[in-house]
Order: sequence, then structure tokens, then C-alpha cells
Amino acid sequence: MTTDQLTPAVPAPGVIASLSVRPWVDHISDGKGFAPMLITHPTPRRDADTAAVIESRMRSVAHALGAAPADRTLPDTGERIAVHSGVVLVRLDGTLHALTTRAGNWGRVICEIGHVLLAVGLDPLSPAAVGPEVDEYLVASTKSGRLYFAAASVADSARLMQAGSHP
Repeated sequence: MTTDQLTPAVPAPGVIASLSVRPWVDHISDGKGFAPMLITHPTPRRDADTAAVIESRMRSVAHALGAAPADRTLPDTGERIAVHSGVVLVRLDGTLHALTTRAGNWGRVICEIGHVLLAVGLDPLSPAAVGPEVDEYLVASTKSGRLYFAAASVADSARLMQAGSHP
């Protein structure tokens, strides 16, 4: 098997646009806040959206974000996030296309904190899922090794984020 076969493909623009993003603010025991962003594939909509295809797509997203499985050291992927005109932009390596989501209050909070915990699930999750269903997904995916994580810094501007170069 060649290295090219082991390295996931760069996520296609259509895959990036179809991703579900769930940002929230949480707190650790000392009261400090942190801002996770769960990135998942929506539930299958076409016959071609098999479990293997979805997993391959999400592995490419995890790879493009520099994320690693939960049982490894959390990688710091540098300035990969920016907030611009009410939109959060997330840079993916290997493509000019960014993952975007509305910023709202979460955008203000991540600018204050300066970091985001990216979590990429390999399995689909309905875009309508909330609360306990999302919590169950997080627990099950972590236990089964199907959730990848990365720490990302928030850049002062989208231009500076785009200038970053991370393998």
C-alpha cells in the first residue's frame, strides 16, 4: 500500500458545505470557559451515502483539520479559526474552501477565549439532534475511537488565518 492510499483525500467543497456544525461554550472545574465545535456528517440522504463513504469523508475532514483520535495527545493546529462579519471560518488544510457557520454569541466568546476545541465525528448525526442525543453521540463516539480532536487558535483576521501553513 502506498502513502497516497493511507492519506485521506482533501474534503471536496460539497462535503465541506454539507457538514453539520454544533458550537457551544462549556466550563471546566475552575470556572474557565472553553468552546468546543462538533463537526459531523448529516444522516444519509442518498444510496451512495454508505457508512464507509461517510467515514472516509469524515476522516478526510479530520485529517484536513489536523485532528487526532481521542486516545492521543491533543494536537495544537495553530490559527485555524477566524470570525468575520458574523461568520466563523474554519481553515482546512489542502483546500481553499473553509467550513463556515454563523457566529452569534459563540463568535464573541471564542474571540475572547482565543481557542476552539474541534471535534470531528466519523459517524453521521442528524442536523436536528440536540441535547441528550448529541451527548450520547459524543460519549459513544469517544468510547469507540470514532471522535477526533484538535485544538485551534482564533486568528485576529481571516486574512491572517489563511496565511497560516500547517501540514
